[in-house]
Amino acid sequence: MTNTNPAKGTPAITVYGRRAVLEALATDTVEVQRIAHEPNLLPSFRKELRAAARARNIIPEELSRDELSNITADPRNDQGVAARIILKLVQDPDAFAQSLTGRRAASPTRILALDAVTNPQNIGMIVRSVLASGFHAMLWPTAGSPWVSGLIIKASAATVYKTTILPCRYLTDGLIDLQRRGFALIGLDAAPHATPLNQHTPPHRALYIVGSETHGLSASTRELLDDSVRIPIAPEVESLNAAVAASLVCFHASPLSD
Repeated sequence: MTNTNPAKGTPAITVYGRRAVLEALATDTVEVQRIAHEPNLLPSFRKELRAAARARNIIPEELSRDELSNITADPRNDQGVAARIILKLVQDPDAFAQSLTGRRAASPTRILALDAVTNPQNIGMIVRSVLASGFHAMLWPTAGSPWVSGLIIKASAATVYKTTILPCRYLTDGLIDLQRRGFALIGLDAAPHATPLNQHTPPHRALYIVGSETHGLSASTRELLDDSVRIPIAPEVESLNAAVAASLVCFHASPLSD
């Protein structure tokens, strides 16, 4: 898990909890800068942690319970261990677009964006679908959505460590930048005029936008859209969970099937 107030958009975060720390140590897209733990670790976990840290040439620090609590700010859930890490796949949206040259430019590119999605569990599950479907990145606004957190890491089954994240302050800024780079902006919308998802053909560069759990797409996002798609559902059901809807879009538009 993470500390309570990481700077939103920064790749440097503090994670805590046994699984989160071990998975960070095992992932090459994460730079682990520091590991700290309290004295009273289970011997079996201490041994596993030391071995994983040794493989990274890191010497874990032993801190008092109070000192570790100051790092995690969540002593009830930190399980006695924390790590300071850098997510290597956090990248500027414009730099990402500029990197699409040569063979990368010739291949389809898919991005998913969050439009005021606020539930960390939904975001974590969306991250997992993005990576599993072969989408290339997530456009992640720091205003309106929570930044990478312990709940997101857990809900994503640590796939957030392996996902390219394109942070932007406001979603419209990121959308405009990528639209200028040739990405078609496609909103996920329940409106009758939207194209049914099963009739939608993804463009070469496609950026799909998932709206908030309560209000859907924002008005400022709707103004920028090139197209919109809807998921046909039975009349007995009003709507789908944001994470479920995002997953259907990701696998429909998956570049793995192109």
